[in-house]
Amino acid sequence: MKKYFIPLILLLAASVSCKKHYDTPQQQPSLPLDDVRTVLLKEVVAQSLPNPYFHFTYDNQQYVKQINFASGLFIYNVEYENKRVKKMTNIQNDNSILYSYNNNQVSEINEFSGGTGNKAFMYRFTYNSGNQLTGVLWFEFSANPTGNLFKKAGLTYHADGNLSTIEHYYNISGTQLILEKTDKFSNYDNKINVDDFYLMKDFFDTYLFLPQEKLQKNNPLKQQITGVKNDYEISYTFQYQNNLPVKKTGMMRQTRGTNTGQSLQIINQFNYY
Repeated sequence: MKKYFIPLILLLAASVSCKKHYDTPQQQPSLPLDDVRTVLLKEVVAQSLPNPYFHFTYDNQQYVKQINFASGLFIYNVEYENKRVKKMTNIQNDNSILYSYNNNQVSEINEFSGGTGNKAFMYRFTYNSGNQLTGVLWFEFSANPTGNLFKKAGLTYHADGNLSTIEHYYNISGTQLILEKTDKFSNYDNKINVDDFYLMKDFFDTYLFLPQEKLQKNNPLKQQITGVKNDYEISYTFQYQNNLPVKKTGMMRQTRGTNTGQSLQIINQFNYY
């Protein structure tokens, strides 16, 4: 069973006036049946992490064809069927990652070991009536043929459609999920967000590519992280070109725990084709 901890360096990976929360916001438009990208993000360079942290390669029709994570730690080739993601292959371990859909949304992803061909992981997704992602479940099958639930995320949104909170649950004891930390986002600007796609990714987990899910339309200027023993607050500033962020600077300050009062600067840079 995996064990999860939240040292400050891994908090960087997730960082790369408060409003009332709404679990069922106003109905969103029907989802397009096409995973083509309109903003061609090339790479994210994140301070103190292997870089480029994410690098995207596209075909000439603007579909993502390859995703390189953490300077080659994982490299995913992406395949499509009827303009939707159907399969990813992690070329570092030959794992196959297969997508299933319900009502035009990803309902389940199954990952199969490249070594044995057996199911290794399964990921399930839930949505609200506004077509927003509200829950993700992570299962592993190494010790249990029916799967062990080892991680869960629960999401809520502000009335404007921007992400409000993510609650992160982990099965540390091997018997039950425990709420380990909550990320709260507020004070959004009115510019385009390009880095919400890895908010739920733990460093060594498979990257779940969900082109239709836009958790943050805009950029939060404030993030609060509430953990079991430690709390943090991050204030962000952005630099933009052509209405797209090119640099994100965060000042992370510990507000509870042994090192209360200590601060750390975070810098992420974004490059485009």
